[in-house]
Amino acid sequence: MKRIFLIAAVMLLSLGLVACKDNKAGQVTATIDQLDVELTSFSFKATLNDPKNEITGTITVSLFDSTGKLIHTKDIVDMADFDKYAIGGLINTMTYTLKIYATIGRNSVVLVERTVQLASAAIVHVKTPEDFKNMVNNRAGNYVLDNDIDFAGEVFTSPFTSAFSGTFDGKGFSLKNITFNKIVAYTGVFGYISGGVVKNVTFDNVNIGTAEEPLSMTTSSRVGIVAGYVASSTGKLENIEVKNSTINFSTSSTVQAFVGGLVGEFKGNVTGATLENTLVSVKSTSYGRIRVGGAIGFLGEEAVVKEINSGADVHFEMAGANLKDRNLNINIGGVVGYHNARNINRSVEQVMSTGNISITLDFGTSEGTTKASYSVYVGGIAGIAYSNVNEALYSGSITLNHEKNANEELVKKYVFVGGLYGFYGSSKKSNANLRYSDNQMINLNLSDDVIYKASQTVADQDSTALNVFAHYGDLGLMVNTLDQTGTDQIDVATTLDGFFTSEMINTWLVN
Repeated sequence: MKRIFLIAAVMLLSLGLVACKDNKAGQVTATIDQLDVELTSFSFKATLNDPKNEITGTITVSLFDSTGKLIHTKDIVDMADFDKYAIGGLINTMTYTLKIYATIGRNSVVLVERTVQLASAAIVHVKTPEDFKNMVNNRAGNYVLDNDIDFAGEVFTSPFTSAFSGTFDGKGFSLKNITFNKIVAYTGVFGYISGGVVKNVTFDNVNIGTAEEPLSMTTSSRVGIVAGYVASSTGKLENIEVKNSTINFSTSSTVQAFVGGLVGEFKGNVTGATLENTLVSVKSTSYGRIRVGGAIGFLGEEAVVKEINSGADVHFEMAGANLKDRNLNINIGGVVGYHNARNINRSVEQVMSTGNISITLDFGTSEGTTKASYSVYVGGIAGIAYSNVNEALYSGSITLNHEKNANEELVKKYVFVGGLYGFYGSSKKSNANLRYSDNQMINLNLSDDVIYKASQTVADQDSTALNVFAHYGDLGLMVNTLDQTGTDQIDVATTLDGFFTSEMINTWLVN
């Protein structure tokens, strides 16, 4: 019998398995793999193995304070109780001992014992690269940046390959000249953030790969300058700036790659973020799901995004390597690749992108392919949006070039490109969405076997809401060198007076 206890994640103290000397546990073992430690609570993840079915009775979780007093105990009768086992109401200054017991024969046996020290409430000042790296020792700490930190010449690895749940206040200073030399599951300066807060900090000259030597990954990955993954609605980014930075990433994953100038996959709350002189460049050679955004690759159901100003350019290349009978799904957006924050009304507000989007598609379909479907959605705001967006502007060029493949006669190929959205599928109303063009073009070159929809606002939609999707400025929609503006049925704004209430967007329009 093997029971896997899945509970949450973040801080381990005192590694290893400790069993009583007289426990007669036989071959029963248990490990605590992860501890997510807060100021007055913690949760954990554990694994129990009973290969010979030696457990005859209850499994019990007990917690003792530093005096040895039992302060928490619970018998586990349903393994679902371990989906997220949390203990709260603790005292920050006290050390605790966690034990998991099992009844084996007639004995109650300690299978695993762990010392738990709650996160420190004291402020930790970060001044040097070593201080930053040492945050790995307390991923729930309260950190303050005292000055700019220059990582030039340092081999950089994020301290947070396991989740950061603390607070990092940059106080307006910069983390700069950071160079990554490899891609991991969660790649970014803060790697993996759970309930943590990162605020008031600039990320300057952060490079994840180069154009000459892009970093590659063969398995599922989440990549962003700030973080690869923000996993919880309590994870927050506030007043963030990314500048002079690049992502050059190549994926051959058959599962997924989520990439964004800020965060690859985001389930948290961001308020105030600027991206300047930043490039997000992704190449895929396989059939994993692709979500790429100037700011966020994939936006989760409970996420909230407000006040993002992205000047990031987005480049995507599909260079398929002998794909046969495989389906592809690619979503590219100037702000968000795939907007799925459908559980929160007004989940995305006051966002804009002024970066250019360029896409090259060579699916690399191999001989003998008899069935496949390729779908590509591109939008100045989002490739796909399944929830509303209020006050959004895109002012950049979109170019897409597709190479025909003789092996794709039986493949269905769909391309949807919009100055705002490739596809909009929400019943919630979107207000004040604008495609602003000062001679910025949408230019597509497609083979005759592609089914496509293209528009200067929304390429395709399934929405009953009275959305405000409008275009202002120079018209520009070319498909295979032919001007399509005459057939593009869009709402054209003749004045922008009162169109936006966003101070951020109105300031950009004036300047």
